[in-house]
Order: sequence, then structure tokens, then C-alpha cells
Amino acid sequence: MDISKLNSINGNNVNKTNETSEGNASEKATSKSSADTPKDKVSLGDYQFRNNDQLFAKLELEKLNESSSQQFKEMKTQVSEFLEASDHSAEAAQETELGQKINDPAIWEDIASKILK
Repeated sequence: MDISKLNSINGNNVNKTNETSEGNASEKATSKSSADTPKDKVSLGDYQFRNNDQLFAKLELEKLNESSSQQFKEMKTQVSEFLEASDHSAEAAQETELGQKINDPAIWEDIASKILK
């Protein structure tokens, strides 16, 4: 490229090419090919509960039941550990996770505030 062959840079009289029109043509070609392909890879049209609120609610209820049953199992193991430790001695019961929660003043404050509401 020779700078002396340019007409005027400041006057924007530089030789223009058809790059913009070529870009538009290539953009049209890609839009045609994208019309043939699916827009997304995950479609909700195949799910049974898409138009059925009852099936959707049932699925959500099953999720909540599973999570709460998991929490119940964790609490049950904590209680059994505390009861086993309390059979041995009171100090051993204090060392368990539930024993520490029982003697925590912040937890008692939280319980009291919930009672007062």
C-alpha cells in the first residue's frame, strides 16, 4: 500500500470497497443456514408437565419431600448420637453436635425471639 496513492484521509475520500455489502451478503447466508438448525439444544416441548400444572406441582413436591427427608435423617442421627452419649455421661453428651447446640446462648435467644413473635 502506497500512501501517496490515497486521495485524502481527512476528507474521507479514501477508495471504498464493497466489504460492507459483502458482509451483508454473508450475513444473509448465515441467517438462512441458522434457520435450518434448531435455536436451542434444550427444548421444553418434550416434557410432560409443560402444559400441565398438576404434573409440575407433583414434581416439585417430590423434590421438596426428598430434601426434607434428607434433613430428617440428619437430625435423627444427631439425636441418636446425643442419646448414646448421654447414656455414658453428661459431659460426653455436651461434646456432640446437638449437645453444643443445646448449650449455645445464641440458639436460645433465637428460640425466645420466635416464641415472642
